Amino acid sequence: MKPLVIKDVSIGEGAPKTIVSVMDATTEGALATIDQGLAAGVDCFEWRVDFSENVHDPAAAAEESRVLAQALPKNPLLFTFRSTSQGGQLTIPVEEYVTLNKAVIEAEAIDMVDIETWIGDAAVSDLVACAHAHGVAAVVSYHNFAGTPSKDWMVVLLTHMQDLGADIPKIAVMAKTPADALELLAATEEMARLHAQGPLLTMAMGRDGSITRLAGELFGSALTFCALENASAPGQVDVSQARRIMADLHEVLGK
Repeated sequence: MKPLVIKDVSIGEGAPKTIVSVMDATTEGALATIDQGLAAGVDCFEWRVDFSENVHDPAAAAEESRVLAQALPKNPLLFTFRSTSQGGQLTIPVEEYVTLNKAVIEAEAIDMVDIETWIGDAAVSDLVACAHAHGVAAVVSYHNFAGTPSKDWMVVLLTHMQDLGADIPKIAVMAKTPADALELLAATEEMARLHAQGPLLTMAMGRDGSITRLAGELFGSALTFCALENASAPGQVDVSQARRIMADLHEVLGK
């Protein structure tokens, strides 16, 4: 698996890199959250525009992306509009979704963009091409809050995301039992070992899935979403605790 190097962060090399979600309505609030995350040693930041007051104004969102990126000269910035069905704040038509994402991509301030699979392969491919044309890495994502699909189904989806041009295929599923967490880890390991051309981002949400957010170095997930103050999904581990646990695992795995 070839690491993805963005700014000063090598995603897919060593312990999983931490990422926290910036879920503030205003630019000022987002900058304060970024400052807090930097002080905590966070590696990457996800700007959740579905929380932003600029969500329905592509030009304003593009300008806000420039301001936030200026605060992160060494840390990658991921732009995400998270739809309701995927755990977000609201849903907009596909055309508006594409327009918003393209406006921010074309501002060439962000480093990565999250593209949800529900918009369809044609729209995903269109946004991936736009991202790559502007030097932005594509995170193609799928979220399932109802449960955990089979290992084989998840491997097929991760492979399909990669075929669509994803630089980082992402799957988040809900673990209702420890067995669900094992299913997600097995899918991640198989994808990493047999198919992956770059980093993966996988997790099982919920209490029973928390272990999947910490054991990525062994199974093949290169990023882990953590909680700063407020979690953006069930089962997230506090960033300081996650960094400590993953550092200990990294030391053990290196022996």
